[in-house]
Amino acid sequence: MATRNASNLCKNQTKAEYRACVLVAFHSWLGSLYKFTRTSKGANCKVDSATVYSLPATVWEFEQFLAGESLLMTRLGGQAEINLHCFESDWPTYAAQKNSRSFMLNHKALYRNFNFNYSHDLIPVNEDAASNFGAWYDFCGNPTQKLLDTAIAPQNFKYNSLVFITFDCNVQAGIRVLPPEIADFIVKRMETRGGIIADHITDAVVAYIEENTGNKVKCIMDVEYQAQRHPMMLLGFTNSRKVLEDCPRVSSRISREKKNNSSVGGVKRELTAREKEQIRSHLKSFKFTQQELVQHYNCSVKQIGAQLAWVQRYGESGGYRKVS
Repeated sequence: MATRNASNLCKNQTKAEYRACVLVAFHSWLGSLYKFTRTSKGANCKVDSATVYSLPATVWEFEQFLAGESLLMTRLGGQAEINLHCFESDWPTYAAQKNSRSFMLNHKALYRNFNFNYSHDLIPVNEDAASNFGAWYDFCGNPTQKLLDTAIAPQNFKYNSLVFITFDCNVQAGIRVLPPEIADFIVKRMETRGGIIADHITDAVVAYIEENTGNKVKCIMDVEYQAQRHPMMLLGFTNSRKVLEDCPRVSSRISREKKNNSSVGGVKRELTAREKEQIRSHLKSFKFTQQELVQHYNCSVKQIGAQLAWVQRYGESGGYRKVS
C-alpha cells in the first residue's frame, strides 16, 4: 500500500510552486463549467456540476481551495455543485481529520454549492461522474501497476476531466515492482545513457500514461521535486479544452550531481552484447563486487547498474559479493 508523507506541506519553494500550478489548472478547469450566453434580456449563465477525488492526508490546502471556488456558484445563484470526495486508508489519520474544517460540515449557510464526503477507504477510480471529473491521486508510493490502473482508468477521463498524480521516484524495492513497459523503458535508457532508476522513471511513467490513455488526453505537467526524503514526480493530464488553452505544459527534472564513476582512467565505452551477457551471469552468481566488475570490463558503475536492473527486471536474483 502506498504511504504518504503529506503532513509536511511545501518543504521547499519548488514544491510550493508546483502545488500552485495544480491549483491554477483546477481554477481553469472549474472555469470551464460556466457557460455564458447573451439573450434579449441580457447575459445568461449556465453552470455545470463537477466531481473531484483527493487524498488530503493532513494537508487540506487543495480541498479548501475547492470549497472557496464553489462560492462563485453561490453568488450566481445556480444549483450546480462541486462534489468533493476525500479518502484516507489510515484510521488514526482519518479519525483525527474528520470534521476538523468548517467546509466538511456541509453547512449550506456557508457553502451552499459544495458537497463534502470523507471516506475511510482507498481512493478508487471515478465512480460518480459522467463528465467534469477531477482528481489528485497523491499516492507518493512507486508507480506500480495497481496504482497506475487506478489513476489512469478510462472512467477518469470522461468529457472535460483533469487528473494529477504524485509518485515516489525512489524505487527501493527494485525495478521488478514496476509495470513491464516502464521497467523496459528504464533498462534501455540506463544501457544507453547510464544513471539510476530515478534518473529515468518520470520519463518512463509519462510515456506509459500517454500510451495507455486516449489521444485526447494530454500531459500538462511532468515535474520532479525533492521531498523530505525522496525525489517525487508530479504529473498532470487532461482532456479539457480550456485547461489545454490556459495552461502551457510545465516540465522539469531534478538536476542530479553527475559523478565520475567511469572505468579506470576515466575511459567510457559501449559494452558489447557478449560482455553484457557475461556481466549478467556474474551478477546472478553473487561472486563479484561492483568494483571488480567495473575494473574487469573497463566500464562504469552505471553500466554495471544497468545490467543489474536488466536481471531484476526479468524476475531473477542478482547482486554483488558482500565484502566483509
